[in-house]
Amino acid sequence: MVSPKQLVAKVAEVTGLAEATVIQHDRNLSVADLRTVGGRGLAVARVTFEDAANLLIAVAGSRNVKDSAKTVREYRDLVSTQPLVFGDIERGLTFGDALAALLEAVPGDRESYAGENGGTIDVSIFGPMPTARIEWNLANSQGCVDYSGNGKRTYSDLQFISKFSQVTLGHVGELVDG
Repeated sequence: MVSPKQLVAKVAEVTGLAEATVIQHDRNLSVADLRTVGGRGLAVARVTFEDAANLLIAVAGSRNVKDSAKTVREYRDLVSTQPLVFGDIERGLTFGDALAALLEAVPGDRESYAGENGGTIDVSIFGPMPTARIEWNLANSQGCVDYSGNGKRTYSDLQFISKFSQVTLGHVGELVDG
C-alpha cells in the first residue's frame, strides 16, 4: 500500500506540476474528508484508487488550488452516458468511479494501453461548466463516454480543458496497486 506522500510525489512527477502544489491539493482533500486519513508512522493512511482519482480530479480540474475540494465534489459525481465495461464488469456510472476503475485496470494490462501501437486513453476535464470525457482507442475497441451533471453533454462558450492519458493512469495506478 502507498502513502499519501508517495501518491503526491508520483502525481507531481507525471503531471509536471510542482510538488508543493499537489501537496496543497492533497491537504485540501484530506481536510474535506475526500481522502483517506490516518496517523503517522505505521498508522499512516494508505490511499485507495478512489483517493488517487480524487487527487487527479483536483489537480486537473482546479483553476485555483483553494478550490480542490469544490472541484472534486463537482466532478466526481458527474453522470455517464454509458458505463465502462471491463470484461464482465461494468463500472464508471460516475466520473470518479470511472477514473478509479481505470487506475485499477490500466497497470494490469500494459500491452493494451501501450500507446500508438497498443492503444490510448485520454481523460478530458472541461470547465467552467463541469463536464468530462473519457476516450479510448484500443486494438479491440474504441469509443468515448461523456460525463455531465444531468446525463447530457452541456455547452458553454467559455471553456478550459485539462487532459491526461493512459500514461498518468498507468503510473499512478501501478503505484496505488503496490
